[in-house]
Amino acid sequence: MGGHRILSLKQARRIALAAQGLSKSRKEQPVTARKIVNTIDGIAQLQIDSVNVVRRAHYMPIFARLGAYDISTLDQLLAKPRSPITEYWAHEASVISAELIQDLRVWQRRTWNDRSAGFSTEQHELSARVMQYLKEHPGSSARQISQALDVAPVEVKTHWGWNWNDTKYVTESLFAQAQILTLGRNSQFERRYALAGDVVELPPEIDAPHRHEALTRLVARALNALGVATAHCVAEYFRLPIREAKEELAAQALDGLIEEVQIQGISEPCYLQAGTKIPRKIDRDLRLLSPFDSMVFNRRRLEKFFDFEYRIEIYVPEKLRRYGYYVFPMLHGEEFVGRVDLKADRSRSVLHAKQVHYEPGVDSSIESELRAELERMARWLELDQVEIGL
Repeated sequence: MGGHRILSLKQARRIALAAQGLSKSRKEQPVTARKIVNTIDGIAQLQIDSVNVVRRAHYMPIFARLGAYDISTLDQLLAKPRSPITEYWAHEASVISAELIQDLRVWQRRTWNDRSAGFSTEQHELSARVMQYLKEHPGSSARQISQALDVAPVEVKTHWGWNWNDTKYVTESLFAQAQILTLGRNSQFERRYALAGDVVELPPEIDAPHRHEALTRLVARALNALGVATAHCVAEYFRLPIREAKEELAAQALDGLIEEVQIQGISEPCYLQAGTKIPRKIDRDLRLLSPFDSMVFNRRRLEKFFDFEYRIEIYVPEKLRRYGYYVFPMLHGEEFVGRVDLKADRSRSVLHAKQVHYEPGVDSSIESELRAELERMARWLELDQVEIGL
């Protein structure tokens, strides 16, 4: 490793936070559609999740980076044909920069939701009928398509969560193949499907571009969003296979497109884009990051780069939880200083911080900043007050 530049952990943290749009204090200014698109462009994706304990997951990262904004602006962007953003599979189901679709679809083949290889003749015929229906009725949910095409619902529930009828299997498979995409979601949080060409501009061949060209761009895009990262971090960002990601990083480093560096305290080689500037400082803004924020996707990265252990405990039995059900990591400047178990109690119009846990050695003056941030979030959520504690 002798020839590689050595960065301190502090320098690495600053690069990572700046790349994620978390280095500057939020301004009390209107958040325009352009600012939202630019923010998504920088981090490449907003993970989508159905949990609505505070607010749907994909709305939260924009608030953490830009402050209070009108979520209908994001909804309208997603519902608009040929929008710069849309939904697809990335880290998980995510709002993404639309230009990534052509590369992601080559690598995001998830067998659990694309069942087309095992389709019956009837299911293949239904696929063709669904495509024809969406040609005439863009923006339809699987439920609406089922009703229109007279597809029977599931008679016997065999799974506690997903109980898909044939229309759902077909639409999910077509979506995984990017033959159909979405024009946002409806008020029941169901995807509003449309033919891919009605949503984004795509090349006609389903496997265009070449797999290697797609990998080259996805690795570069992931590294750009992460700032500085190990091969594991880069691969996990878009769920790329680790072996291919490592080979691509080595090739790009050899070509001088990216730089391999050593970070003090981290044994693995790390990478950053050639010419990356190291921020001199990170504004000491206190932000609460949702459990599905791209800054906290990679738990191993949080521990190595920020000495912060974080696990999501939604699926942990209540008695075994350490910190709570829906816990937001607390970022202050360039350090993670604690975590807050949050719930929007809409029946009482209260943002409830059920539990607050600070990291060892954190100054108690942080409490006033946390309250100010909770009050800012409560206003955005249109809740009347904040409660801290059980």
